Amino acid sequence: MKPVFVSHSDYQQFVLDHLQAYFANGLAVLVRKDWPLIWKCYISDLSHTSTFLSDFYSNKGPQPRDPASMLRSYLLFLLVRPEIGLTAWVDELHRVPFYAILSGFEPGDVPGVGAFYDFLSRFWASQTVHLKPKNKPRKQKPKRGKKGEKAPTTSPGKVKRLVEFLSRRPNVMQPQPFDRLHSFFQSQIVSVSAKLGLLGDMNALTVAGDGTPVVTSAYPRSKKTCECSAQGLANCTPSPFVFPARLRLRLGQRAREVFQWISPVHAECGQQPA
Repeated sequence: MKPVFVSHSDYQQFVLDHLQAYFANGLAVLVRKDWPLIWKCYISDLSHTSTFLSDFYSNKGPQPRDPASMLRSYLLFLLVRPEIGLTAWVDELHRVPFYAILSGFEPGDVPGVGAFYDFLSRFWASQTVHLKPKNKPRKQKPKRGKKGEKAPTTSPGKVKRLVEFLSRRPNVMQPQPFDRLHSFFQSQIVSVSAKLGLLGDMNALTVAGDGTPVVTSAYPRSKKTCECSAQGLANCTPSPFVFPARLRLRLGQRAREVFQWISPVHAECGQQPA
């Protein structure tokens, strides 16, 4: 069946009535860290979750749990005990009436684990849980090059095939299984936050990074060991190398010959690596 819409004002009254019934007689006590949870749940209007997901429920069958309460309980789970998992969270709802009340459930009448997974599946517009098939074709072991030679390219023309693949298809967004979740986040969270002024001036948003280093295509083996660039010598080419004296004493004749062949010395400045 379709879910029944429960307004946010009805939920707020439900929370006030049940908190007074359970905590006013002194049998249970609210501690300081409980009040931020109460306030967050009390002011967060999630009632439109039922309207948003109504089309994804059948017209027949048993009466489903209130989607707003299910989402509120899941968010509460992420706030207080994200490490225990949904199965243990259902046990926590039975054990702690405070969490059940904030979720919007009657203490002792909370949804089961299957109800949570069924609710979360409403946000995923696909019969499969994975975007790609689990069983992937077995890759062949690439051929190795001869000794002293570079290994042959395992996938020649890959960039060309990618360009041809993209050029044959128009620049149109294809529907994705996670579109419902993105649409819900945009309409019920981002837009509401913008209307409340929590995002500041929407016409003057600034995108900022967190200082994470960006990996480039630079090759660490191509890092120069001299200061040619600082001296204005841009075309510094390598030539046969004379290995540092402090290490030549520790190596045999054969090892020194190998290092002399593979290591660089700079022709322009004549500087050897330290």
